Amino acid sequence: MEAIILAGGKGEGLSPYSDKEQKETISLLGRMLISYSIQGLKKAGIKDFIIVTSQKGEKRLEEELQNEKEISIDIVIQKREGINGAIKDGMEKASGDNVVIAFGDIVAPEEFYVSLINAYLTSGAEVVVPLIPISEGLQTYGLARLTDKGIEITKEGSTLALGGVYVVKNEEIDDFLTYLQSKGDKLKYFIWSEEWLDVGYPEDIINGIEMMLRREKTRISDNSEISKTAIIGKKVIIDDYAVIDDYAVIKGPAYIGRNAYIGTYSLIRDYSSVENNAIIGAYCEIARSSIQPYAEVGSKSYLSSTIVGRKAKVGANVITSSYPATVIRGRISKLGTLISPETQIPHGEILKPGSKV
Repeated sequence: MEAIILAGGKGEGLSPYSDKEQKETISLLGRMLISYSIQGLKKAGIKDFIIVTSQKGEKRLEEELQNEKEISIDIVIQKREGINGAIKDGMEKASGDNVVIAFGDIVAPEEFYVSLINAYLTSGAEVVVPLIPISEGLQTYGLARLTDKGIEITKEGSTLALGGVYVVKNEEIDDFLTYLQSKGDKLKYFIWSEEWLDVGYPEDIINGIEMMLRREKTRISDNSEISKTAIIGKKVIIDDYAVIDDYAVIKGPAYIGRNAYIGTYSLIRDYSSVENNAIIGAYCEIARSSIQPYAEVGSKSYLSSTIVGRKAKVGANVITSSYPATVIRGRISKLGTLISPETQIPHGEILKPGSKV
């Protein structure tokens, strides 16, 4: 069975960040968002992947996925508009009787994907979908109601979301939600009430860090360089060749990526991730934030609930603060600042809560 992963959307909820970088290539604990879908489906036994993406996503995906082992990956540039167009573009490359259609911006444990394939193999259904209990009002691709005859696909008025990964027949699909509804008793579902996240907004990236770090234990690479005066707390992951300088404090849960650098007396805390090759200067405090690969944060900066894009440069003495934005699945989500890839923030800037630059 092949998997078609959709990774070419505009990502409007992450604009202007997504104007420069394809959303599915954002890093989360050392892996791209799309890698969570790939690894989960790989765990479920899928070996052939078709990734439908944009031109801005093509190069990064080729670079990051070239070393994937035991699977084949065919990257296709999306030509048609929207989700339905992406599915058509992917289906043209698929050859089997059934395919998995997966959204590349879903973050969930590998067990989620294994449960989908098991449900398909044991049910005998043509189509299998996962349903996710969500809070009222959460925006997502599609919703469903349980009825006497199965499920009814809807766009509002339900607290069950379609789970973003589906087993379907390899056949012509004009409108995906209409297609699902048309299957009637040939469609089966299962309820997934464990960890699951649809990344559509800046706050979701921070929530994704928290969700995945809750599952982790402390792991410190033998190849990392940690000063004897540094303090490392619980639930901290430090990857290969990371450098933690004198008197720095990593108060977990936190992730420090490959080749990342944490400067003297800096504090990294509360579900923060400093991704590969990122640099944090001296005397900084980073709380509930994502510092993307190759980004730099100048000395004496304070960042809270902030995303710093790939190769962005934040000057010294920069301050961001957050505010309550929305309640998602019972949690208050906050946003300090969304800093787009390759953006430069001058020294001494104080950025307003909710800023997007």
